[in-house]
Amino acid sequence: GGFDYLKDPPAVTFRIHGKLITVHPDKIAINALKDEAEADKILEWLKREINEAWEKRDRITPSYVGAPKQKVLEILKRLPKTNCRECGFPTCTVFAAKVAEGAKGPEDCPALDAEARAALEGYMSQFKLHT
Repeated sequence: GGFDYLKDPPAVTFRIHGKLITVHPDKIAINALKDEAEADKILEWLKREINEAWEKRDRITPSYVGAPKQKVLEILKRLPKTNCRECGFPTCTVFAAKVAEGAKGPEDCPALDAEARAALEGYMSQFKLHT
């Protein structure tokens, strides 16, 4: 989740689902694509978001300040810190980094109890982009 905006030259970079998506005036860049189908899916999502923003342009106040970003340490504080590897990663720190990137979520940590999951979801909810 989150975004960075550059005023000159104008561009915006989104961090969503573990991808960096940068929209420039004349091109769009997306990192680490699996295949053309994934690129098409992301571009369709982006097209919907842009069209929705255009339709609501009279009610939108532009912001040139990037959204707050998830902090790996804050995510790690809410994890069990057992390094159990049940999530598929070698440590809870690596898992926390993946959560911060948007590639993983609280539901991907089998060792989280309901209370800890709610705490992590609460922290992450302030950074969510609607997809």
